[in-house]
Amino acid sequence: MVIEEQKVGVLVYSIHVNSPEGELLEQATAVNPRTMVFGTGRLIKSFEDRLIGLSKGDQFEFILGPEESFGEYNPDMHMEIPTSAFMVNGVIKEGLLTIGNTIPMMDNEGNPFNGRVIAVENNKVSMDFNHPLAGKRLYTKGEVLDVREATYEELNPAPTGCGCGTQNDSCCGGGGKHGHHHDHHHGHTDEDDCQVCGNPPELQGQGIGSCQCQ
Repeated sequence: MVIEEQKVGVLVYSIHVNSPEGELLEQATAVNPRTMVFGTGRLIKSFEDRLIGLSKGDQFEFILGPEESFGEYNPDMHMEIPTSAFMVNGVIKEGLLTIGNTIPMMDNEGNPFNGRVIAVENNKVSMDFNHPLAGKRLYTKGEVLDVREATYEELNPAPTGCGCGTQNDSCCGGGGKHGHHHDHHHGHTDEDDCQVCGNPPELQGQGIGSCQCQ
């Protein structure tokens, strides 16, 4: 059996920046291999394409350029946002606006994404909305441990807060390139807020908001 759409690949691999000697970004070992569902749109297409056709025991090694993964680094994705946008009940959570902190945000259409704090001054917060791996080349090396049919549950996962699959936190999974620019206002969502519509805890489950927090 080979890796193809609606198949599951069990993989061990490592992902480094640029080369085997570069910073280690992600690793799946034989003790804790990674299970990936192919053909569902939850993996970076270029990563998936490199593995299509491989079978149990096959090894792989390749480099994904920025154009194949998370896009080139775009200075235009730096934005200034009023500190008031981060207030909940008139208060900014202690430590929230720390330089380097990644904050879950939401646009006016309810789409969630992350921004990184790069400066705070004059009641404004400078945020970087580039993906953390934007502009980086991803050196990937690994082996296929197993290939099997995907189950119904694997092909139809329960929705998460961001509406994406569980592979979204991986270098090789996720929503593809983050090269677009958000021109509209960004609102902060606190850790306890609904990640879909932004409702605070006291309004969740009351049929309010775009998802009604169901």
